[in-house]
Amino acid sequence: MRLPPPEVPGPGGRTPGGGTTGVLLLTVAATVGAVGAVQWVAARTGSAWVPGGDLAVYRAAAGAVLDGGSPYEVSLAGYGFAYPPFAALVFTPLPPVGPAVGFWAWTVLSALAVPAVVWLVVDHVAPHRHGPGLLAAGTAVVLPLSPVAGTLLLGNVNLLLMVLVLVDLLRPHRHRGVLVGVAAGIKLTPLVVVGYLLLTGRTRAGVTALVTFLGTIGVGFLLLPGASLTFWGGAGLDGSRTRPPGEEAFGSSVRGAVLHLLPESAHPVWLPLSALVGVAGLAVAVWASRRHEELTGLLVCVVTGLLVSPVTWYTHWVWCVPLLVLLVARRPGGGGRRAIGGLWLVFALPLPWWVVHVLGLVPLTERAWVRPVELLYTLLGAALLVGAATRLRRIGPAEDGPPAARPRPVADGVGRR
Repeated sequence: MRLPPPEVPGPGGRTPGGGTTGVLLLTVAATVGAVGAVQWVAARTGSAWVPGGDLAVYRAAAGAVLDGGSPYEVSLAGYGFAYPPFAALVFTPLPPVGPAVGFWAWTVLSALAVPAVVWLVVDHVAPHRHGPGLLAAGTAVVLPLSPVAGTLLLGNVNLLLMVLVLVDLLRPHRHRGVLVGVAAGIKLTPLVVVGYLLLTGRTRAGVTALVTFLGTIGVGFLLLPGASLTFWGGAGLDGSRTRPPGEEAFGSSVRGAVLHLLPESAHPVWLPLSALVGVAGLAVAVWASRRHEELTGLLVCVVTGLLVSPVTWYTHWVWCVPLLVLLVARRPGGGGRRAIGGLWLVFALPLPWWVVHVLGLVPLTERAWVRPVELLYTLLGAALLVGAATRLRRIGPAEDGPPAARPRPVADGVGRR
């Protein structure tokens, strides 16, 4: 992804971005570092994660499609393909290039998504502050976070989908909602953003996203009718496809917390609890939007989606990147900085234990580190919703602040229509 040059001149007429060359060098450096770290870990583990477990499942599913089969009939080490048929079509360029080249190319693209997200958020919230130094610092700070590192090592699509959503909603263009619809067609989790757009009065963008999503379903039925019937007929709700038989159901959603903490007889309570969290979270997101805190509303919406989804892995929390960048860009005071530091630690501390587990340096079972981490993420998600609501009660509408502190207005089809 090419990062656009800054639009707001800095002191002395210089652009704060320092030019395309500086941005390119910094993003390449960040990418090389991330790719090198991922390859180092992947080369030293004998697990099914080489060269990226999730990417290997994507490749296998796409290979089955190219061979005339169904992506839902393949399984690698007990892990099956759990995305819509449209995603299998999107992944068809992977098998022809081979696993090693595919993993390198995928990791480079995903690693470049990190500075892209940093740039998008800073440019939206504080366009007068973005530049190569901030881009480099922001990228270096968020790359070690466990959801980011986990996504890069596993070869998951999370970072790329996040970029699609942020580009669609934060950059001015005429076809607002198309990229959100495409992202939802690849993986269903961005569907919550479609609901957010409709609830906040952005009917045109919301309908565009919904029609685009339905279009991806239509493409799936046109090109893969059998696989589409399988997925939309129930395979898409089959949680057993996301883990080998007999493996415990981990998850950092409300459902995961209920499965971890409550006896089996109480497990059905996860559905009404999730509905309650979903209603409350979307209400806070809409409230933020009405206060012209658009990025806050989007992040609250996404966190709500992570909490109410039946299956949310720790790698899905890559949305911690725009969250942290947003908090830093607001120029917090002493207490705010400590809160940001604590939030960073929550997302960063699991990484050493995760690496220890992957490399097999100590006999640490997956249950011993995954369960506490994912429960922590569930509690953190709930705390973020409460914190956002508390902040919205304390502050006035965004227009009351000084012009320089207000985020750049989102235009061209994003306004309420």
